[in-house]
Amino acid sequence: MKKRKNKRKTKTVNVHKQIKLFAGILGVGAVTALTLSVRPKTEYPKSDFSLQTTGIAESSLFARSELETSGRASDTSSSENTTPKKERPFSIEIGGNYTHVNIKPNGLASFKGNLGGAQASFEYKPKNDFYGGILFDWKEGTTHRSGEKRSLLYIDVQERFGYTSFWQKADLSFTLFTGLGYRHFGQKLTTSDASSLEFRYNEFYIPVGTLTDYTVNSWFACGLGFTWMPQIYSTVEVVKGFRQSLNDTLSNFFVELPLSFTPTHNKRFRIVLNPFYERWTDGHTTGETSTDVTPALPGNAYNFWGADVNFSYSF
Repeated sequence: MKKRKNKRKTKTVNVHKQIKLFAGILGVGAVTALTLSVRPKTEYPKSDFSLQTTGIAESSLFARSELETSGRASDTSSSENTTPKKERPFSIEIGGNYTHVNIKPNGLASFKGNLGGAQASFEYKPKNDFYGGILFDWKEGTTHRSGEKRSLLYIDVQERFGYTSFWQKADLSFTLFTGLGYRHFGQKLTTSDASSLEFRYNEFYIPVGTLTDYTVNSWFACGLGFTWMPQIYSTVEVVKGFRQSLNDTLSNFFVELPLSFTPTHNKRFRIVLNPFYERWTDGHTTGETSTDVTPALPGNAYNFWGADVNFSYSF
């Protein structure tokens, strides 16, 4: 009986020890948890790997921002470059000319000499639209052959209308036109014996032609012009004599090669050098006169070589 009592006593003591130990563990854990919850959070330095990762991310974001900014800038500049330039369809041109002429009366020797003068024009020439213009040309000088001389006054007025087509990619324009023209030749023939005879030729014709202009670069352009000028009504008047009709001729033409230089940035002003060749023929008299006198006058063939120098303003 005594042994059983001792055993029970020993078990009871062991149980109490275990309970105390477990309570102590719980107490320590609670205190530790409370201490950690109250202690302020400590920030630890980042590792080299985390710093590199952050730097790469920031660099990629900066690069993306730069690309977007440059893209917007390029879009803006490209839109500005593709903005069509302001068109200036009106132009006024004025200048001087030099011409060498050969006058060949049918069946007779030629007269040769030099002429000087001036010319002016006003044109309306928009792209892919109606074309209109008026041109004025004046030349004057003296020609010679053995023992004789022949002065020449040349006046030509031409009105044009047509259409201009423009190719943007090639910077090329093509104009087709027609209209009405008037030509006046005032001539004075002085012979070797000092006698003289004056003639006044008045001729109406229909110009039919083309103009081609090609822009080579920002400051230079070249062109090619061709005009056919068939006569529709021609007369000759001998001063203090008679007035007689002429046979109308069809073999009249004019070829030009304008070279245009643009010295200013706004492209309003141009200097145009324009070499040209022209052939004109007067028909012989028909016998229809204003008096009873019916002298026969031969026809004339004129060959003109020369160049214009013009100053042009566009608006």
